Amino acid sequence: MSTGSDDVRLTHPLGPATLAAMSDTPEPVSRLWKTAELLPQTVRLLGTRYRALFLAYAPHARPSGKAAIVADALGFVDFMSRQERVGLLDNERAALRGDERALRRRFRLRREGEQIVAIEKWKPLQWIGL
Repeated sequence: MSTGSDDVRLTHPLGPATLAAMSDTPEPVSRLWKTAELLPQTVRLLGTRYRALFLAYAPHARPSGKAAIVADALGFVDFMSRQERVGLLDNERAALRGDERALRRRFRLRREGEQIVAIEKWKPLQWIGL
């Protein structure tokens, strides 16, 4: 037997709460996977630690510009090279340097506070490796 009191509706003064769709990923996690494509050796060797380390880095950097993903990858590499409390093995350090070298052949990183921008080098500088 049902009474009118069984039909309880929760309401909020600002209206019903809306949740993000399951297909929407949080911004740092989206950045994590996009950056992982540019740092394949590093991600392979860091394994599950990559996610924790990237999520520690993400709140302190805001990539922007045409090559925002590249800026994020270079920013993460800088973050990792400055970390003294994270003990990296020699092969992990070598992978980090290798991925960094591949990105720095074409791009430079410019910092302005928390904002980071990757600027493409002039083509002749890319060709001679400066």
